[in-house]
Amino acid sequence: MAKTKERESYRSRLKAVGLRHTLPRERILAYLDRKSTHPTPEELYHGLKKKGYNIGLSTVYLNLQVLRDAGLLWEFKDQKGNTRYDGFDERHHHLFCLQCGNIEDVLVKDLPEFDPEPIKKAIEAKNGWFVEEARLELRGVCPECQ
Repeated sequence: MAKTKERESYRSRLKAVGLRHTLPRERILAYLDRKSTHPTPEELYHGLKKKGYNIGLSTVYLNLQVLRDAGLLWEFKDQKGNTRYDGFDERHHHLFCLQCGNIEDVLVKDLPEFDPEPIKKAIEAKNGWFVEEARLELRGVCPECQ
């Protein structure tokens, strides 16, 4: 029963952004929903294969792009330049460990107010860009590496 509710949740999320439901999309979303890690496409591919799913690496790449473009995933670069994905849908920023590469989510609700609007407006006025989103990256050393 929980599986059916879960599947309907993914169907609804995909439909809400104009995408059709497919098993690869559902499995990618489900994997990222259950992970507090931020996998590269290759790590995600290996994680899905380990779960016994028959999925190709090119299918993973294609669907990550589609889901990212639809706003269902975040794509970002880690400190080594690797592209990583995040399916956590509560507004948050990332905290990077400069020693071991660990990445943690920092919820916006747990931070003092950060209003990116003045920054976005200043950039738009000065450079003529339309700034769609502002993200805060925090870099430091995690407790394990200190």
